[in-house]
Amino acid sequence: MGAGRFSTRIHLRLFPVMLLGGLFLTGCVHSAGETSLTDYAAPAAYVAWTPPTTAGDTGSDLAPATPDIPKDLLTAGAKWQLMDIIEVALRNSPQTRAAWHSARAAAADLLSEKGSYYPQIDAAANLKRVDNLGSENRTGPDRTSLEPTVELSWLLFDFGGRSASVEEKRRALLVADFLQNAAVQDQVFLVLQTYFEYLNARALENALATSLEEATTNFQAAQERHRSGLATIADVLQAQTARSQAKLNLDNVKGQVQTIRGALATAMGIPANTPYDVENLPLSPPVDRVLTTVDDYIKRAEKNRPDLAAQKNRVAEAQAHARSVRSNLYPSLVFGDTLGGTLDDINHSFNTDNTATLKLSIPIFTGGSAQNDLFKAKEEAETEAAQLQSLQQSTILEVWSSYYDLQTATQRVKTGNDLLASATQSHDVALGRYKEGVGGLLDLLSAQSALLSARAQLVSAQTDWYIAYSQLARDTGVLWTGSDEENKRLLDIFPTATIEENQP
Repeated sequence: MGAGRFSTRIHLRLFPVMLLGGLFLTGCVHSAGETSLTDYAAPAAYVAWTPPTTAGDTGSDLAPATPDIPKDLLTAGAKWQLMDIIEVALRNSPQTRAAWHSARAAAADLLSEKGSYYPQIDAAANLKRVDNLGSENRTGPDRTSLEPTVELSWLLFDFGGRSASVEEKRRALLVADFLQNAAVQDQVFLVLQTYFEYLNARALENALATSLEEATTNFQAAQERHRSGLATIADVLQAQTARSQAKLNLDNVKGQVQTIRGALATAMGIPANTPYDVENLPLSPPVDRVLTTVDDYIKRAEKNRPDLAAQKNRVAEAQAHARSVRSNLYPSLVFGDTLGGTLDDINHSFNTDNTATLKLSIPIFTGGSAQNDLFKAKEEAETEAAQLQSLQQSTILEVWSSYYDLQTATQRVKTGNDLLASATQSHDVALGRYKEGVGGLLDLLSAQSALLSARAQLVSAQTDWYIAYSQLARDTGVLWTGSDEENKRLLDIFPTATIEENQP
C-alpha cells in the first residue's frame, strides 16, 4: 500500500512540472520557427530574395544531352536528306520525349490500377515487451513476445467502381498516346516550316545576287554611254546608286540566312552553331496536284487528328471517373483473412490462429460529400464534352483556312511565274534599248526593280505553297503517321535538298 501511494504522489508532483515544461518548449519551438522564416524567404516585402548557392542544385546531372544522331549520318561526307533531318529532329525534340514519357507513365498507372482486381497480401511482425512495474496487482513476470501476421484483403464487389477506375486509367493512357502523336506531328511541321523558310532565304539570296549582277551590268552600261558622250554623269550616279542598293539588299538577306540556318539547327535538336549548309535547290511546287474538296479534308481531320482523338478520350475518361465516384454511394463487399500467432519467452511455444472475415460496407451518411463528389465528376465530364465540341469547330476552321491558303498559294505561284517571265522580258528590252541609245536610264532602273520584285514574289509564293501544303497535312492529321513508306510517300512531294556538315 505504501509503495503505491508513494508512486502516485511522485506522479502528481511531476505533472505540473511536465505541463509547464511542455508549454515552455512549445513556445520555444514557435519562436524558433518564426525566427527561422528569414532563412527561407526575403526579410521584407520590398527586399529581393537572395538564393543560396545550392538553389540550382537538383541532385542530378542536368547537363545538356549529346544530340542523338544515327551513326551513318556522322560519317565523313555524309549528306542528310529531308527524311534524315526529320528523324534527327524527332530523336532530339524535348517535346516528343516529354510526351513519350507521359505516355509510359500513363501505361504504368493503368497497370497499377489493374492490381485492384487481385487480393492484397501484407505481412507484419510486432515485437512486444511487457514489464510489470511492481505493484499489489502484479499478475506475472515480465514478458517478451513476437507476433507475426499475414493479412489478405480482396475486394469482391463494389457496384462497378473498380472497373470504372480501370477504364478511366485506360482512357488516360489513350489520351497520352494520342498527344504523343500530336507532338510528333507538331515537330515534323516545325521542321518542314523552318526547312522551307531556310530554302526561301537561300533562294532569295540567289535572286538578289542575280539582281546585283544585273545592276552591275547596268552600271557598266551607263559608264560606257557616258564615255561615249551619250549619257550624263547623272545616269552613272543613278546606276551606281541602284547597284549599291542591290548590294545592301543582298547583305541584309545574308544575315537573315544565318539566323534561319540556326533556327533549322535548333529544330533538328542540334546546336545552332553546328557548321553545316544546305545546297541550293530550285523550288518547283507541283501546283497541278489534284486537290479533293474541302469537305473531304474535314472528314479526314475528324478521323485522323490525334488531338481530336485525345479529347474524345478525355470525355470518356471523365465519364468513367464519374462512374467510379458513383460507386462510393453503394455498398462494397471485401473478403479478409488474417493468419497470425504469438511466440513469447515464457511459454516457448508458437500459438497460431486464423481469422476469416467477409465485410459488407454500406455508406449511410457522409455529410453530402459523396453526392457532391458525384455532381462534380458529372460536371467535369460535361466540361470535357463542351471542350470537344469547341475543338471540333476549331478543327474545321483550321482545315478550311489551310485548304484555301493552299489554293491561294497555288494561284500565286502560277501568277508569279507569269510575272517573272514578263518582268524578265521587259528588263531585257529596256537594257537593249539603253545600250543602243534609244532608251532612258529611268526605264531601265524601273524594269530592274520590277524584275527584282517579281523574283522575290515568286520565291515567296513557292515557299508559301510548300508550307501551306504541310499545314494542310498537319491539320488533317496525316502529316506523319503510319509506316516509314507512307511517310516517305508524303515527303516525295517536297524538294529534298541535302545538308552537308562543313567542318572548319
